[in-house]
Amino acid sequence: MPALTHSPERPKAGGLLSAVLELILTFGGYYLLRAFGVSVFWSLTVPAIAVAAVTVAVTVRRRKVDLIGLLVLMELAATIVVSLVTRSPRIAAVREPIYILIGGVFCLVTLLGRVPFTHTSTASFATFGDPKRKRAFAMAWSDVPRYRMWQRLLTACFGAIMVVFAIIRIVLLWSAPEARIAHAVNVSNTLSFVMIGALLVVSGVLIQPPKKIIERLVQQMNDVPAESSRTSPVPR
Repeated sequence: MPALTHSPERPKAGGLLSAVLELILTFGGYYLLRAFGVSVFWSLTVPAIAVAAVTVAVTVRRRKVDLIGLLVLMELAATIVVSLVTRSPRIAAVREPIYILIGGVFCLVTLLGRVPFTHTSTASFATFGDPKRKRAFAMAWSDVPRYRMWQRLLTACFGAIMVVFAIIRIVLLWSAPEARIAHAVNVSNTLSFVMIGALLVVSGVLIQPPKKIIERLVQQMNDVPAESSRTSPVPR
């Protein structure tokens, strides 16, 4: 009878899929409703409600909510309620850049803590259920100063890009005349895609050094005999 082996857990794409779905609902929903002649206010508010519903559904499906998830839910609820009470397209329009601003500030604040945002997020989804990769991330953070430097730099760049673009968009939307709010939303959405492009470029460039460090540590573990690997202590 063949021995039972433990297969590594496959990486979960739920977070990425929900983020993509939220982007589609936010931008696609807005322009779809505008194409049918819906007002700017409702074209902004209806997709926001749909995003809130997706966020709640994902939270219920996971059966847990962390601090970030709670922050997102509270921000969505507050901005939607304020938008519905005021019926102001300007307030509805600044909902998304305010969300980005909060996310950017959160990234920068994690630099003051023990572990920056990018290390925490990368280590949570890039281990692919492999205990060696999980251990490599722990070893890299505790034993490799260059790894810590690159992760802090990546987090700082992410936070700065998000904060700068969010502030520009908020100022643009808030200062636009009422009759030009639809045009201001179009410009703001364009800036949003520019921001996403900047984040992708920065991530693609700055993630390479820490990625090589992780791969090297994993390779070193693979070169160590299984017996000594089991007896070696796991870094904390």
